[in-house]
Amino acid sequence: MSDVKFLSVLPTNASDSDRVTSLSISGKLLQDPQQFSVNFVNSVNCTDNITYHFKVVIPTQNIIENYKRNGEWSSLHQEKYLNIFDGTRANDKTAKMTPSIARIMNDIDEALQLSSTESAFCLEFVFDYENSTVLVYQGREAGHNFITQYETLFSLTDIQAVQVWGDVQKITQFGMSYD
Repeated sequence: MSDVKFLSVLPTNASDSDRVTSLSISGKLLQDPQQFSVNFVNSVNCTDNITYHFKVVIPTQNIIENYKRNGEWSSLHQEKYLNIFDGTRANDKTAKMTPSIARIMNDIDEALQLSSTESAFCLEFVFDYENSTVLVYQGREAGHNFITQYETLFSLTDIQAVQVWGDVQKITQFGMSYD
């Protein structure tokens, strides 16, 4: 992968009520992109410890979730099929829906004919500090679609910065929300 395309240092707050609860990133991809990733790193200047690594492999429509500890990637990475551009996971998208709602959602997806050839992305990362979990949503004009949930090894309070790597032309929007 190429160099860091975007870096933002997160504010440090002594109070639990003032910490970042969600982070949104929108960006434009390069032409014919292969992959991009978002790293939540524990040091601004060093990537030896990454609390959460979210990588999108565009040609295969997979996401890879992982962490890095003392310079070593975990062998316990998670890999899932996902069309990142429509925010649906084929294998469990409708698992929590009633059959009639699931049919409606599938019909909507087919009618929209969403494609993995889009050139932009919009992701929201929601931090559940109590359970040390990151929830990821894909932003659309009509709202947010759930993508994945990842339980981290490190505490979410260890995150000091966010990095975007890969086939990203530019970040068009970056935002943080607080309690």
